[in-house]
This record gives sequence, structure tokens and C-alpha cells, in this order.
Amino acid sequence: MAAPWENWARTQRVTPRRVERPLDAGDIADAVRRAAAEGLRVRAVGSGHSFTGAAVTDGVQLDLDAVRRVERVLPLPDGRSLVTVGAGIRLRRLCAELAARGLALENMGDIDHQTLAGAISTGTHGTGARLRGMAAQVAGVRLVTAGGDVVDLTPDDEAFEPARLGLGAVGVLAAVTLAVVPA
Repeated sequence: MAAPWENWARTQRVTPRRVERPLDAGDIADAVRRAAAEGLRVRAVGSGHSFTGAAVTDGVQLDLDAVRRVERVLPLPDGRSLVTVGAGIRLRRLCAELAARGLALENMGDIDHQTLAGAISTGTHGTGARLRGMAAQVAGVRLVTAGGDVVDLTPDDEAFEPARLGLGAVGVLAAVTLAVVPA
């Protein structure tokens, strides 16, 4: 058994059978396949900021803290850019990485401790009545399915919406492509 885990609010507690710390989508897929072969449930965990039991499992907990690399920055003709990053990146680090490139999120809430995957999967909204929520900034996701397959999804794919804002119900987010704006 792994050490006990609890969310930041101390409203959810669990002792998973084991914790795995993948570095990328391939590691996540391997962990999912191992867990499936053992009949264990898998849940991804980031900062544990959600009040819900979204990360609670007595099976395999995937700690995505190391899945945080900036993979690609693609400038667009309108001045925006598409940025692909590991889903476990903390918002604080993401904002610093974007700022170093002269970019920013379109909208950002007041808590920067969350992981990107956690923030979009739980519907973090940011601020301002006229600004879209964080999930609306997502232009693509790399998802590891329950079978351990790695798939890249865009808004044209049927599984995009449930993968983007689905609390991990259709798989584990491994990377996210965001439409970002000039800083």
C-alpha cells in the first residue's frame, strides 16, 4: 500500500494500492495497462485542489506532477498561439512559461496551484463575466484511454468534449493544447 493521500481541503482521503509517477503519455499508458491487467481502478491526481473525490481510488493513483513539459508553441497569424504542454503542469509554472514567450492565458482564476488538467477537467472558470472559462481555451488534448491507447483529439472529434471537461471519466489527460493570447 502507498501512503495515505488527502486533498487540500482535507475532505477526501484514501490510501491507494500504489502511486505511479509517469513522465509522459507513454508512461501513463503503461501504468494504465498494468492497472487494467490487475483489475485496478486508475485515477489521476494533481494538486488535490478539488473538493470532490475525483482523484480518490483504492487502486492506482497517477501523480502527474512530472508531466509538465512545454512540448510545442505554434504562432498563429492572428497573434495568438497554440501551446501544447504536459497536463500535469501547475498553472503558476504554465503562466511563467507563457510569459517568458510573450504569451498569456486568455483567462485565469485566482488560484495558480492547480494543475492544468485538473483546472480544465473540473471546469475552473477564471474571472470576468465576458471571458470564457479555462476549458474553452483548450484546442486539443492527448488522452490515454482505459485500454492504454494514446489518442490526440481536436474539437472535431466526438470524444473531445467529454475528454476536455469530464473529470477523467473517459481517460487520463496527458497533454493539452491551449489557444493563448499575446501577453
